[in-house]
Amino acid sequence: MIHPFQRIAILLAALVLSTGTTWAADTYQPDAHYKPSRNLARFFAKIAAGQPVVVMGIGGSVTEGHSWAAMSAEWLKKQYPGRQIHYVDAAYGGTPPWQTVFRMRRDVLPHKPDLVFIEYAVNSYMDNPRNWLAEDGLIRQLLDQPQRPDIVFVYVGNEKGERELEKVQPVARHYGLLEVDVRAHLQSKIDAKEVAWKDIAGDAIHPNQRGHAIYAEAVTALLRQQAALTNPSTAVPAIPAPFFGDEFTTATLLPIAAAQASPEWRAAEAPEWTGKFLDEMYVTDRPGATMTITANTTTLGIYMLQTTDSGRIAWSIDGGPTTEMDIWAGWLGKGGLYVRNFLLATGLPRKDHVLKLTVLPKSAKADGNWIRIGGFCVTNPKP
Repeated sequence: MIHPFQRIAILLAALVLSTGTTWAADTYQPDAHYKPSRNLARFFAKIAAGQPVVVMGIGGSVTEGHSWAAMSAEWLKKQYPGRQIHYVDAAYGGTPPWQTVFRMRRDVLPHKPDLVFIEYAVNSYMDNPRNWLAEDGLIRQLLDQPQRPDIVFVYVGNEKGERELEKVQPVARHYGLLEVDVRAHLQSKIDAKEVAWKDIAGDAIHPNQRGHAIYAEAVTALLRQQAALTNPSTAVPAIPAPFFGDEFTTATLLPIAAAQASPEWRAAEAPEWTGKFLDEMYVTDRPGATMTITANTTTLGIYMLQTTDSGRIAWSIDGGPTTEMDIWAGWLGKGGLYVRNFLLATGLPRKDHVLKLTVLPKSAKADGNWIRIGGFCVTNPKP
């Protein structure tokens, strides 16, 4: 069954690919002579030694579920029978990297991954700097883990082959990471008349299981090549300076319990499948209800649930100007739910900052005035 967010994933991806800067020769020219400085030697050495390994997929709806990433992990299990190869799906449809980076310490790092596939060529909404900053954060958080996981960037695309490589590939190559252009592999089959887009996808973005299998062919080809390397170096390369910045290297979610909430708020369970992304949630529909959070951080954001009965809030930082925000999400359709973060400020000076939220009267278009908050996006010093 397709859950409601997938409708908005299609809408968001189509919006970006039609209005933003898309991948094209006149906007971005990747280095044709790029050679990764990292390999998967340590990953395959662990398998050869009989050690258990964890494979993870991070990205949008093209990666979530039984996707090319899960299929690639299944291929590994068939190649190495009897070995402990565990796959964890950490993808979430419709989300860009600057949303995922705040979930890393809750949804990714605790699994201690050994190999991580990252896919954001069609979900890198907004400007390049925000995505680059988030990708720096994703990569650096992973490379800083004791097991030093290996990372592969995977590039998907829409029916026309469009994607936003300039928002992801420069960062991946800065760190010397391996990459797989699965959309180019698919295009080679389309050009050879082996398959048509209508055979492998039900819309302009999302592959069906046959399409995912074709994407997985390209990924497993890389895995096969990496497994066959002769005398590869298993030394851990040094982590280079950030490509754009290290603010999101410490990105995390501050729990809702850390906030000071007025009596109008109450704790509630996350509805339906959103429990995958919300550990806890405070809700209210009362205008005038307030919530305050104090954090030593350079970034402040709200991690919350959006739907068609979402209301409006006003927020301010450190007693500064007040900004109003409408959380209503009519594009979701009746009953649609979407968990996301709103980044309110980045690049703040490192010190204690106070974020104050106030619930406003509902808008005429909303089905209700509910505000559902699950946490706060912050950057904290390393433990």
